[in-house]
Amino acid sequence: MTPTARRTAWLLAATAAVSVIAACGTGDSHDTPTSSSASPTPTASAHLDAAECSETPESGRIDRTGADLDFRSGALRVAMVDSPDTDRGNPTGTPASAVVGDGDTECLGFSKWGNPRPEVPPDTLLFAFKGPGTDGAQVEFLASDLTGGVLPPIGSSRPTVGPLSKPINAAIGVSVDGAYYHSNSCPLTITAMSSRRAAASFTCQRATRNDANPFAPDDDVTYDADESTPASPGNPTSSTTPTAIGSPPGVTLSGWFELTP
Repeated sequence: MTPTARRTAWLLAATAAVSVIAACGTGDSHDTPTSSSASPTPTASAHLDAAECSETPESGRIDRTGADLDFRSGALRVAMVDSPDTDRGNPTGTPASAVVGDGDTECLGFSKWGNPRPEVPPDTLLFAFKGPGTDGAQVEFLASDLTGGVLPPIGSSRPTVGPLSKPINAAIGVSVDGAYYHSNSCPLTITAMSSRRAAASFTCQRATRNDANPFAPDDDVTYDADESTPASPGNPTSSTTPTAIGSPPGVTLSGWFELTP
């Protein structure tokens, strides 16, 4: 099964998991994000002040074993800016993150969604967030990038790994107004990752529009297409699923997320 197929299956299963959690919940409250400007976790995606998307989550403990990760509350903030069309180029040399296309920066908020446990066998961690309809976002990275490739303790052997001092690579997707944008190359700076709290910030220099939207699965879309060639107007992965009219072919994404049990 390809990575995209695993993600899609995980997200479909997440809906059932949310229903079970809601039915069995005890009513206990959970902590909300602790960043200085964070609002309580929204029940739907929200258009927010741009400053909320530029926050940096507070630093905390980073447990590189990746064990006991189980989160039911939290939120993600993501800023979207139209990215220059690669066909037109960027003769000024200005970074894509600083270029605004047809619209201004839009800051969106999504709530924690899906399976509380982020493990997607055999080797991935996936955090999903949801808004109304097909709006949502997901952050995915290799478990080995968190653990440093060190196996869990076996018997008396206790392998160790140093601190996580630099960003790791993540794949990030955002679905807004029927258009899904995805990038496999997004630096992710983890500031906390333990059983008590997870937090990180990210940037995607260019996320391309893709018809294979895991928040709006369609059997007619080829989800198992070669992900090394992102969808674009000149190289679509599918022509069977319409994307939102007027949506840009690519965007720059930046933001952060924070989760608690």
